[in-house]
Amino acid sequence: MKKIGIFILCFVTSLAYAQNVEFKAAAPSVVAMGEQFRLSYTLNREGSDLRVPDLNGFDKLMGPRLSQSSSFSMINGKTTQSVSYTYTYILEGVKEGVYDIAPATVMVDGKRYSSNALKIEVVKGSASGSGTGSQSGNRAAQPDASATINENNLFVKMDVSRRSVYIGESVTLTIKVYSKVDLTRFGRSKFPSFAGFLAEEIPTPQQIELSRENYNGEIYNVGVIRKMLLLPQHTGEITIDPFELECIVRQRLTGGRSFFDDFFGNYQDVRAMRRSKPVTLTVKELPLADKPAGFSGTVGSVRMSTSLSADTVNANDALTYKVVFTGTGNLKLLRAPSVGFPLDFESYDPKETRDIRITENGMVGTVAFEYVLIPRYSGEYKIPPLRFSFFDSQSNTYRTILGREYKVFVRKGAEKGNTPVVAGNPIQSFKKEDIRQVGEDIRYLKSGDLELKEAGVHFFGTPEYGLALAIPFVVFVIGALLNRRRIKANADVARVKNRAATKMARKRLKLATTAMKGHNAELFYDEVLKALWGYMSYKLNIDRAELNRDNISDLLTRKQVSEDLQKAFIEVLDTCEFARYAPGSNSDQEMDKVYSRSIEVITRLDKAIR
Repeated sequence: MKKIGIFILCFVTSLAYAQNVEFKAAAPSVVAMGEQFRLSYTLNREGSDLRVPDLNGFDKLMGPRLSQSSSFSMINGKTTQSVSYTYTYILEGVKEGVYDIAPATVMVDGKRYSSNALKIEVVKGSASGSGTGSQSGNRAAQPDASATINENNLFVKMDVSRRSVYIGESVTLTIKVYSKVDLTRFGRSKFPSFAGFLAEEIPTPQQIELSRENYNGEIYNVGVIRKMLLLPQHTGEITIDPFELECIVRQRLTGGRSFFDDFFGNYQDVRAMRRSKPVTLTVKELPLADKPAGFSGTVGSVRMSTSLSADTVNANDALTYKVVFTGTGNLKLLRAPSVGFPLDFESYDPKETRDIRITENGMVGTVAFEYVLIPRYSGEYKIPPLRFSFFDSQSNTYRTILGREYKVFVRKGAEKGNTPVVAGNPIQSFKKEDIRQVGEDIRYLKSGDLELKEAGVHFFGTPEYGLALAIPFVVFVIGALLNRRRIKANADVARVKNRAATKMARKRLKLATTAMKGHNAELFYDEVLKALWGYMSYKLNIDRAELNRDNISDLLTRKQVSEDLQKAFIEVLDTCEFARYAPGSNSDQEMDKVYSRSIEVITRLDKAIR
């Protein structure tokens, strides 16, 4: 019996192990004609009988070459080992075009497994030399460190998913840097204000990684700086301002100063400022034809479901009506729908639950509204089906979806209030629904304290009458004097903004403190930059768009600010700009140091600028 158990355990273990076989293919997505590159197949088990499809459009220079690698790890005293086998081919693109490489197959323990398919584009262009022969994925190609920097080998570009949209329809904006030179890091940057849009940032890796991409028939090393989801707020043409980025490029100097400089290479870092072209979008009004009544402005693709917690309750007991919307679109603008509950149901403002993610395809997630209902009288009621209309951005048509109709049976319970009694006989009570159907003939009896007045008593001519006339006049005069004083004080815009500068900076630095505690370095440095530039804009009474690193020294000199203080202010700006693109320096200690330095600089500037 024990042997049978061991056999079953070994069989199940071997079966589970066999099911974890992974067979993956990897190659660059774009190569140049004449460029050598690596096509590799990686297997996490030892296999045999590798079958590779026809490689039309490529010359096979070498392969397959089999290599093996092992890795060990120990977690909580438990040691695990993994082994990978890699079959490598060296290929060369010989003809322009896009080629689909079918999956390869391999035998493992008597079973054949297939890899993923690949698509490789071959474009015109000079090969990068033997250095690219080691490329097995879509990693960056070898840059040209000796090339002169120009607009063709280094530029930034803003791409939008579409140029013409309906109002409320989302657009994905991608900001990229294209390079053929040795791009090492980034300096300061200036992002568009996205005026006319509701802008949401799409999560991207904090560390910018360059990968190959074909642009106009040439291979560039491309990095994604930022992705934004934009929702236009009005119709017409809306222009997105250019994006500016400072790039630091490492260049090889020609003619070394000594033999060792020539042998090992002599390099210098060159700063190059790049500015993208503006992008204009055409925002159209939603079609008026077939526009359903009650359309709330939702654009996208939405599904709706409704539910009721119970269909039989006692009077004055609560039940819950829930509406759930799921899909994509401008879900953040979705508001609670109006449901036609029976008049004898007391309803409250719904509880909202939103679970929304920002993706390249738009806002994706779920929005739920939960209504609490209390039926006050017994009887049988109907909750009509909820109608919800939205504009389908895929078919460019309006769609209306319906919820379920519910029947609710309310039993007699401890009904609200006591039944009035007259001369020992109870008066028949009426429901709101009954009163609504009768019309204007029946009203609720007025209860509570009645304000009765003695007949023949007049208010005119009494002292109270005189005060009632005098008090509004006095209040009007005092209010007019205070308002005049306020208008005079607010007329001095420079003085008002000067006073508000420190308050605004303190608010931004408070947000930076929250980001620092949450270890969100990018948000921390962004808030510190907004605090510094916003403080300077308010203090100098100059629009933020007119302030930049080049003219700030002249403006501070006019305000008789010392050179040391100017230098300290600019150093904090440079530190924040650099840290946003250099995650290696974004430690908690570094952020705390920048935070303290920012407070010190703002405090000194507040005393220096009057």
